[in-house]
Amino acid sequence: MNEILQLLKKAEMFSAMRDEVLEKLSKVVIRSKVKAGVNIIKKSTKGKSMYIIAEGTVRVHDGNHVLTRLKEGDVFGEYALLDEEKRSASVTADTTTLTYQLQQEDFYQLMSSNTNFLNGVLKVLIKRLRERNELEEKLARSYKKIHKQKLEIEEQHENIKEQKQQLEQHNFDLLKLNEEKNQIMSVVIHGLKNPLTSSLCMADMLSRKETEEKEQEKEQIELICKSLRRMNSMINQMLDINTIESKKIRLNFEKIYISQVVRDVVKNFKPFIDQKKLQVELKLQAISAKLNEVYLFQIIDNLVSNAVNYSPEGGGIRISLFEEGPYARLEIVDEGPGIPSDQLEKIFHKYHRQSTKLIDTNEQSGLGLAIVKKYVEAMKGEVWCESEEGKGARFIVRFRQFIETPDHA
Repeated sequence: MNEILQLLKKAEMFSAMRDEVLEKLSKVVIRSKVKAGVNIIKKSTKGKSMYIIAEGTVRVHDGNHVLTRLKEGDVFGEYALLDEEKRSASVTADTTTLTYQLQQEDFYQLMSSNTNFLNGVLKVLIKRLRERNELEEKLARSYKKIHKQKLEIEEQHENIKEQKQQLEQHNFDLLKLNEEKNQIMSVVIHGLKNPLTSSLCMADMLSRKETEEKEQEKEQIELICKSLRRMNSMINQMLDINTIESKKIRLNFEKIYISQVVRDVVKNFKPFIDQKKLQVELKLQAISAKLNEVYLFQIIDNLVSNAVNYSPEGGGIRISLFEEGPYARLEIVDEGPGIPSDQLEKIFHKYHRQSTKLIDTNEQSGLGLAIVKKYVEAMKGEVWCESEEGKGARFIVRFRQFIETPDHA
């Protein structure tokens, strides 16, 4: 009995009660022992008993979530002394646990005969209520703090979103400006290349002309030739294949008659053709394709330039344009030295050039055929070369034809 009295005195709920009251209480409590893992209280069940832990430990839990752990001298289930509501949590023994159980009807009898007993119980319940109020106040402050942080985060998110939209707009504007810049550069280069080629040709012809002109005039003509060659080199650098590879240019495509572009290019090379007494044969069908005019002109210009440069004096060049299924096929054939078989796969690589003693309007860059390949592929076409050493070369370019469909609207 003394053991039960000592335990009741340790319990906060009964610590202020006199010994005679605790002695009465010790006579009505029920001693019980449970093994580890056994439920003492199950959540959502009605209860009419309070428990005091004499030995062992228990856990108060909601499912797998542990709310707290209790040990010797702790009390649980005290609200069941005042009402019969369902339990708000489960209590399970962690170890073999000895408890003393006080039932509701015994509690009412003791309370009706001893106000001191009632005071002790009320003190504990009031303390629990105050602790709950303090906890609710802390939770309220935390909620306000979290709500404020949430508003700040939302404001930062909106700012970031706005900045992202501005960056996307700036990026779009820069891309558009870059595309316009590339287009302008192409137009400028195209506009400079043609007259420059003709001027360079005429200047070379003048410098080679055997006349009795004064030495000073010859020097002036040579100065013109050097200046034109420098300009030509600068334009070739602007067409550097590295620039083509590093930018994804959005091309403007339109219906173009390839035969007309071929005639324009050949006309520009007429001074060179006449100078070397070359025979140029054109067999061109009126075939159109959806292409970029600047790129197409540069492709044909480079291929014709190669044919003129590598053809022997008095030789022939054949240029054909014809249908090949759904494709437009352009062939440029020369009677030059040809290309060794081990060189064929390399001629479209950057800086690969064949040696020649003839005039080369692209002699400084060594990029002509590499540019041709990049421009053709940019327009979804194909280019390749067929050649045998000593038997000239045949360059073939294929593009899908442009076929207009009737409007069924």
